[in-house]
Amino acid sequence: MTKYEFVANQLADRINNNEFKHTKKIPTEDQLMQEYNVSKNTIRNAIKILTKLGLLYPVQGSGMFIREIKKYDTIFLSGTRGITKDHPGTHIENKCLHIEVIEADEKIAQFMLCEQGTPIYYIERLRIVDEVPYAVEYTYYNKNIIHYLNKEIVESSIYQYIKEDLKLTFGFADKYISARKLTERESELLKLQKDDPAIIIEDNVYLANGTLFNSSQITYNYQLAHFFMTAE
Repeated sequence: MTKYEFVANQLADRINNNEFKHTKKIPTEDQLMQEYNVSKNTIRNAIKILTKLGLLYPVQGSGMFIREIKKYDTIFLSGTRGITKDHPGTHIENKCLHIEVIEADEKIAQFMLCEQGTPIYYIERLRIVDEVPYAVEYTYYNKNIIHYLNKEIVESSIYQYIKEDLKLTFGFADKYISARKLTERESELLKLQKDDPAIIIEDNVYLANGTLFNSSQITYNYQLAHFFMTAE
């Protein structure tokens, strides 16, 4: 995790914990530089992340103010934070349904932007929020980049492991939203009815150097999932 990502996470937690509810703004750049003992560039990069996530907005000459979010427990479409960060204060459980290493065939190689035969981790897991099934996730990780995954990692936080243990820096993500009906298996896992509506997000995540390392298809519980993004 980079210094600016660390600062962004710390400030996000402080915002979510209502530390700045009276002032409705975060400390100045100079104050934050002293608090975290980092450069001005680090603070500015951290603020860019929080602005992109819809937590802050600038007022010229007055500083960075906290946005009033009308809906909480939402998934930020403009970031790569993951369900754990998008649902602070809730109990998140990840149940590994399946994990194996496969070789990329022509179809997988095409959407993973890799050569055929590349080793790929294929994982299925159930995301549970406050004991309620929230999403079914089908995901692929390029094993040449993410060298090791196991059930224990899958059932904790894969993204945290990649950032903190593997020291890889996320760059950007492409997200595609669609809808279809739940399959019979998905309806059983999500405790819904077969052919109920399903919200699907296809998520392709890249490292800072532009390398695709993860492609996922996530099927959300339509009764629970809410999505949010900022627009200019």
